[in-house]
Amino acid sequence: MSDALARTTLLAVLHVTNGDSAVMGLRAADVPGDILAWRDILHEGPVPAGLDAAELRAVRARFLAAQGWESEAEARAEMEARDARLARAVAEGEELVLWFESDLYDMLQLAQILDRVRPGTATLLIAGEEEFAGVGELDPAKLRELHDGGDAGGLGRRLSVDAALAEAGRAVWTAVRQPEPAALAAVTDTAALPALGDAVRRHQQQYPWRGSNLNRTERALLEAVQAGARTRMQAFVAQQRGEERPFMGDSTAFAYLGAFAGGPDPLLENHGPLRLTARGEAVLAGDAVWGGRPERWLGGVRLPAGTPPWSWDPVAGEIV
Repeated sequence: MSDALARTTLLAVLHVTNGDSAVMGLRAADVPGDILAWRDILHEGPVPAGLDAAELRAVRARFLAAQGWESEAEARAEMEARDARLARAVAEGEELVLWFESDLYDMLQLAQILDRVRPGTATLLIAGEEEFAGVGELDPAKLRELHDGGDAGGLGRRLSVDAALAEAGRAVWTAVRQPEPAALAAVTDTAALPALGDAVRRHQQQYPWRGSNLNRTERALLEAVQAGARTRMQAFVAQQRGEERPFMGDSTAFAYLGAFAGGPDPLLENHGPLRLTARGEAVLAGDAVWGGRPERWLGGVRLPAGTPPWSWDPVAGEIV
């Protein structure tokens, strides 16, 4: 047995985090134990209720493959291995250390994990609650400081996953997966971890807004083009700057931009420099409604193409 494997086996610690960049940082910080990346973009695509773990993996793998990010078989195999590793840690009583940040992407992953762990068996190291910073953005010294009980210069804190936090995570996970969005309103205030409720509120804003049929991300991307962004990357960077807690990757933003350019009445010209069409200008001005919206899933809610049955009312601050 190698020294590294012997050390991992002796310590019986599993670190779970949000992706490859964070994994590399934790390895550079020399944290003891195994490190597991939880790779899934749960704020996009179907995450329906009523499925067992294998059925949910199949649904997610099909969605990820449809985006062209990896094959369905690869995605399913990765999720099977991921789920099995966490299940083994839970069953064998390994120490669990959860490394996540306060954005929507991470908080949905955390909610899924909290639905599977027992209170008192895990520690959460959360970054970016006050001044946003991602786990993958912290240098190894700050990651090690956070691991050893410090606050990484105010960029993170350590929490025991007690009954209140575990229940908050389970409640968010259950609400997000419901086939209608009404349950979300009950989990926007999560005292055990305010970032969970904040993420739910941001998730609500991904519903089409009353008056334009654009969600918050879509409006920000079109406003970036209106303000002079001429490439997809420029539009994405501008949209990210407007987020309190950036959560979206460039591939997802590019898919949003592609949807604007499709259909019989596009909002965007993307052959060459990006430019709004007359229809796009009218929708942004509030003089028209985007009728070309493609079908989209938000958690357990299927939003049909066109004008969906639910929308976000920015004045009332609720889904109607």
